[in-house]
Amino acid sequence: MVRYSLLFIAGAISVLAFSPFKLWWISIVSLSMLLALQLQCNSQQGFRNGFVYGLGMFGFGTSWIFHSVFDYGQAPFLVAVAVAVVLTLILSLFPALAIWLYTKRSIVKASVFSRISFFVSVWVLIEWLRSWIFTGFPWLLFGHALIDSPFADVIPIFGSFGASAAIAFVSISIIELVRVNFRVSAKWIAGLVVFVAGLFTIQFVQWTSAVSGQPIRVSLIQANIPFAMKWDEDRRGEIYERYAGLTRKNWDSDIIIWPETAIPTFYQVAQQDFLPLFEQEVRNNDSEILSGVFTYEAGSERVFNSLVTIGGETQIYNKQHLVPFGEYMPFRWIFDFLRTVIIIPMSDLSAGEGTSVLTMKGVKVGASICYEAVYGNEIIRAMPQAQLLANVSNDAWFGDSLAPHQHLQIARSRALETGRYLLRATNTGISAIIDPRGAVVSRSGQFTEEVVTGEVRAMHGNTPFIIWGNWGIISIMALVLLLALRGSRSRQVHN
Repeated sequence: MVRYSLLFIAGAISVLAFSPFKLWWISIVSLSMLLALQLQCNSQQGFRNGFVYGLGMFGFGTSWIFHSVFDYGQAPFLVAVAVAVVLTLILSLFPALAIWLYTKRSIVKASVFSRISFFVSVWVLIEWLRSWIFTGFPWLLFGHALIDSPFADVIPIFGSFGASAAIAFVSISIIELVRVNFRVSAKWIAGLVVFVAGLFTIQFVQWTSAVSGQPIRVSLIQANIPFAMKWDEDRRGEIYERYAGLTRKNWDSDIIIWPETAIPTFYQVAQQDFLPLFEQEVRNNDSEILSGVFTYEAGSERVFNSLVTIGGETQIYNKQHLVPFGEYMPFRWIFDFLRTVIIIPMSDLSAGEGTSVLTMKGVKVGASICYEAVYGNEIIRAMPQAQLLANVSNDAWFGDSLAPHQHLQIARSRALETGRYLLRATNTGISAIIDPRGAVVSRSGQFTEEVVTGEVRAMHGNTPFIIWGNWGIISIMALVLLLALRGSRSRQVHN
């Protein structure tokens, strides 16, 4: 029982590695605790150990799911609790699977090198599996925490999964050093030192550079529209005027961004009662606006969560990676009953298609909406054409929880992976201008009406991650896994 309590604590403290705490080194402490408590345990115990660890990690780290379902989805209390608990149980299966595989007898008896290689590759591949199976949930990846460390520059090379590999490597190496009572060769210690030093020194490499020309002045409008007001048809004009009023104070900006579904109706409706006169005003002030809005496809029942440009040539981007249960119902034949207990406006959307690159003031902008920012491979589909990234969101769904901070940290990883500025406009916060190094240049508070303004540069060039995406590190991890398995079998034969 003591071991399970410690495992739960190890998982729970891992949340401190992420925003808003940003104690990145806790990820190493947490994972090392898990591995230390796993010593002398068999694979069956390993599965339980990993599962309890996951309960602590996801139970605390994704507790905001309850707020989304209960406060904004209007679900009954017990239903909201059930949804949060079931999600935690499902997510906990992934670390359970990783530790179960790591503790298979053939690996336990392998060489130190094989055990380290096997654990790192399995941990990363299981994280990757979690990022896409059943539509994917790549939240609380240890690699995201590394952006606040001196070793963040592994991210533009191998992405967040590569950063997770670095954390897993250091964690298992610490345990293996203890396991063999530090009886290792100088060559092995030197290798570990070189690895850490290499992670530190790559920060001096500049993968991308600014396009010549004047800086681009941008404004991110955070109107802080209460959720209860947003879908009140009688207050639609008031919402229009709030966004227009904040925008008029920033006509000196080249690009102005309104958040996800800032226009609380269909674009086709807004074109009749609001946009025509305002769009002319935008043109007269030589500015352009990118705004979130719903659109529909004429002649069909397809509805999209979209971004539309206002002021220049009209361009529309339709969200391509939808949020399960929030924007569409996955496995409808199983979960369709939830539609009667979780009431979410516009929750039966269609996924868009085509390019995510829009042109604003002569700059190529890679557009994404909310949840899409957690998928590095999807963001780089706009590369290398995109010179600037824009992500809009409505994090009011998360309430006053850890999620808005975690979401911002993930968006920072996307900026660093691509070597581009990223503009993040949200309804209630946190809105931010993020530089190509993943650092926050300027940001808003939460639940405040304000405008984040600053200057950015169009960027060009490729980071290694743009070239090979997640497949670079996943291919390497798959190869490492095969070599580790071969090494363990070879050792068994010789024994």
